[in-house]
Amino acid sequence: MVVKEQKVAVVTGCSTGIGLETCMLFARSGIHTYATMRDLSKAGLIKKIAEKEKIPLKFIEMNVNKDDSVEKAFENIFDEGMRIDILVNNAGFGLFGALEDLLITDIKKQFETNLFGAIRTIQQVLPVMRNQRSGNIVNISSVAGYIGFPTSSAYVSTKFALEGLSESLAYEIEQFGINIILIEPGVINTNFVKNIMIPDNTQPISSSILASSSPSTSPTVISTISNTHPDNPKYQREITQYARVVDSFLSHYYPAMRNAPDPKEVARVIMKSIQRSVVSNKEGVNFFRYPVGEDAKLYAEAKKKMSDYELHSFVAKRTIT
Repeated sequence: MVVKEQKVAVVTGCSTGIGLETCMLFARSGIHTYATMRDLSKAGLIKKIAEKEKIPLKFIEMNVNKDDSVEKAFENIFDEGMRIDILVNNAGFGLFGALEDLLITDIKKQFETNLFGAIRTIQQVLPVMRNQRSGNIVNISSVAGYIGFPTSSAYVSTKFALEGLSESLAYEIEQFGINIILIEPGVINTNFVKNIMIPDNTQPISSSILASSSPSTSPTVISTISNTHPDNPKYQREITQYARVVDSFLSHYYPAMRNAPDPKEVARVIMKSIQRSVVSNKEGVNFFRYPVGEDAKLYAEAKKKMSDYELHSFVAKRTIT
């Protein structure tokens, strides 16, 4: 049973990276934390750490893509105590590749996880937070939530949508003392590359770039070639028609990932953002944005100061030239 005065947090996508570091930081700070993930078999390492350190960390199976899974997970949490002070929507993945090369079914999967997954969890916690008249909803967005990048149209679309959702929701819930926090990391050194989905006609480029520096890391390949359309030239291409742009972007992105800040930095910003929101909420402010990493801050400033033409050129020079 959760102690009545103890803060309670729910974090999605906790098997690796930002989610893992966030739930560990919360629990080590005395917050009763529910670490949720689609596959509990991936929780072995952090379970051992939690048991050894005797920190208030529990593990709940939750697939944010499925209504019944999300509902069941929150039912289990509510059974232990009806308070939820913090929700961190971190679960997500990246679908990269030129838009023409992507199947609509894969684009829908991208939105299902990155956007609708967040909506499902938010709808579960809002009644509780509304009754409490307090709470913090933290949505892990991205620098790609306010800047478009090459070969990232599907992923960027979900993050733009999450930002718009957050901005709009803030008006609805400010009367109940609930805060909305957007965390906007730039490139962070996580397992994100391993979880990237790319079309198979982009795979030769991606594999070549990765093999030159990190042979053990390879992204997931999604099929865009259909045997049901053998006469359609679109399905006979050996490599994407957008090879130059894809090659240029990935040649910048993969090295940047290896040399990027640790996910612990994002977790620390999340914690600080929640602490600051408590003070700001008393002053009538309930919506907050936090770019994380020098690249995210650089792009955020560029977005504010540059014209659309200047910004387009600025991004192109940094990513595909």
